[in-house]
Amino acid sequence: MPKRILCISFFVLLLSSIYGQGGLNSPFSRFGIGNINDQGGMHIRHMGGLGSSFVDPQQLNFINPASLSHLKFTAFDVGLEMQRSNLDDFQNTSVQWSGNLSYLSLAFPLRNPLNEVFSNEDYKFNWGMGFNLAPISTISYDISRVDSLPSIGAFERNFRGSGGFWKATWGNAIKYEDLSFGVNIGYVFGRDNFARNIDFIDEVTAYDNSFSREYSAKGFYWDAGLMYQLVLNKSDVEDQNTITEPRVLSIGLTGKSNAALNITSDISEVNFLVASAFNVLSDTLNFASDVKGKGTLPGELGFGMTYFHENQFAIGFDFKRTFWSNYRNDANPEELNNTTRIALGGYYRPNYKSINSFWERITYRAGLYIEEDPRAIDGQSIDNMGLTLGFGLPFSWQRKFSQLNLGINIGQRTLDNILKENFIKINLGFTFNDNEWFYKRKYN
Repeated sequence: MPKRILCISFFVLLLSSIYGQGGLNSPFSRFGIGNINDQGGMHIRHMGGLGSSFVDPQQLNFINPASLSHLKFTAFDVGLEMQRSNLDDFQNTSVQWSGNLSYLSLAFPLRNPLNEVFSNEDYKFNWGMGFNLAPISTISYDISRVDSLPSIGAFERNFRGSGGFWKATWGNAIKYEDLSFGVNIGYVFGRDNFARNIDFIDEVTAYDNSFSREYSAKGFYWDAGLMYQLVLNKSDVEDQNTITEPRVLSIGLTGKSNAALNITSDISEVNFLVASAFNVLSDTLNFASDVKGKGTLPGELGFGMTYFHENQFAIGFDFKRTFWSNYRNDANPEELNNTTRIALGGYYRPNYKSINSFWERITYRAGLYIEEDPRAIDGQSIDNMGLTLGFGLPFSWQRKFSQLNLGINIGQRTLDNILKENFIKINLGFTFNDNEWFYKRKYN
């Protein structure tokens, strides 16, 4: 399986780099670190984002690293997304399409459950490990506006930005009976580009302006998670005379540290005049290269509860508080506000053991969320909300259980009566499972 995983990873990264070149034009991404990307696997996103307390023995959850200790299969998970956005400034509308890689993840239990079965042992400890690569934020906008003044006539303003932040994560988790604890160690990196130009249309003797700022950032952070599984019908489950599925209340708590960033920036401010096809006059106002600075990405706290009913359905809520007032960026100073995110969601699976009906083995997911945005423009806050729907479609690959997660996120960003962005995200994820890692083979 490792060779197959490498081939799939290479293909997905190549596809996303080509497909992701069609960037989204979102004016909101001009502020802060850009538009914050959804976190977690597709199965979690399609339930509104139940990351703090959700566990699945076959699928990944890096939002709460403690969940890695609940894995019973090696899981390779890849996600892609495509987005249709409708921008409305209450005078004009614009529609754009974009797409990108959502994440690339691999995790595995370091104690194969098959060893427990064949050796007739009851493991009290479990240990899981995983790796994750995912974008944190995206900056992508291209805005033009034509104005005029009596003294100089018409001129055009152009604003462009691209880039964003990514994270690479290594997670470990241990589980003892019903209590589990996990830690992620992450590396944050990114490169952002901002440019603005003023081009004079009518006044041919005026100098056009070109301003650009580019900076790269990198740094480390950690986050930790705690999870407790309360089996509500434990006596029935342990009864040897019955076969009873557990009813579990999962309680999760997560916390993430601030990420201290090292920032390097380049600044260019130039006035220029095209006197002729072979003569361009320029005046450099400011030029600085390799300017060192510091930055901070904020920490956060999360809490959630999910009720699992006999592997048939689950319902839960998730709460997250992010401390954006701690944000700092010497290359692009801004003040951001602390935010709160609340989500509700769950799934329904009619009969995952069904042999005759494929539809009964499908996992039907739904959720909704409302969240504050850390960015405020001219004192006006941005409101975010959305509805999520999804399906988990089981299939067999290389004679192993796997799942295709397909769903949508219908959402909206609103800035008072100034700008509104409606979007539909189409999410596609593949989870490939394998149960042969760390299996101790015995021969007679």
